[in-house]
Amino acid sequence: MIPLLEQMRAALDAHDLDAFVEFFREDYVGERPRHPGSPMSSRADVRANWAEVISDVPDLRVEVPAAVEDANTIWSEWRAYGTARSGAMLELRGVIIFGIQDGRVAWSRMYVEPVEQGLSLDEMAGVAPRPPG
Repeated sequence: MIPLLEQMRAALDAHDLDAFVEFFREDYVGERPRHPGSPMSSRADVRANWAEVISDVPDLRVEVPAAVEDANTIWSEWRAYGTARSGAMLELRGVIIFGIQDGRVAWSRMYVEPVEQGLSLDEMAGVAPRPPG
């Protein structure tokens, strides 16, 4: 495991929001390319978003099943899961690409979405099921 990612993962797993946010530069910029109309996110947005998740999912656990580092870029697969206070299961999976500068995250492109529970690939894509035969 790439040390920076393991430290980030461990901070989230421990619900240590301050430690997690410290991995991001003050001038951090995050993109969500699957949602082109969404605004760029800042370090303050990272704090606010993860504070909400940690608060709502007291048993939150985080895994980084795979990662590759190439110079100042890290490609990584993430899984976050747990039970929300409402009793609903939460599971997020996807890929995050991090740009690293001076040992901290300067930018990211996040392709992480909630896992659709009990839906077929066609249903997730909004495609009507094909008739048998």
